[in-house]
Amino acid sequence: MNQTRFGVQSKIWMRRLAGLFLLAVVTIVGCKKQEAPAGSTVEVIDASKFFTAFSSAPPEAKALVDSVMASIQGSDLIKARLDLDRLAKTPGVTDAQQAAIKTLGDQLDKKIAATASPAAPK
Repeated sequence: MNQTRFGVQSKIWMRRLAGLFLLAVVTIVGCKKQEAPAGSTVEVIDASKFFTAFSSAPPEAKALVDSVMASIQGSDLIKARLDLDRLAKTPGVTDAQQAAIKTLGDQLDKKIAATASPAAPK
């Protein structure tokens, strides 16, 4: 009778040990940090300097600035770039504003090129 009790206890102990081992393996394998796929980096467009450069601009320029900002927020980068080009040709744009337009334009060009890059041929 003592032997039966010992056999049951050892089976319970072995099951618990196996369960803990399985739990440890699942935790270690499940917590492995995955690497991001190539080309999946997120480039953020920083328009803060652009927006502040036009804080005292005339209403026509501010309307274009608002259109550029709305297009960026709506992920319509091509429209944002076209509006930015129109803004650059607006009379009365200062040198500081032109520099802000160029900086934002470069960021948009990079983002557009990254999203429009063709997939690798199969």
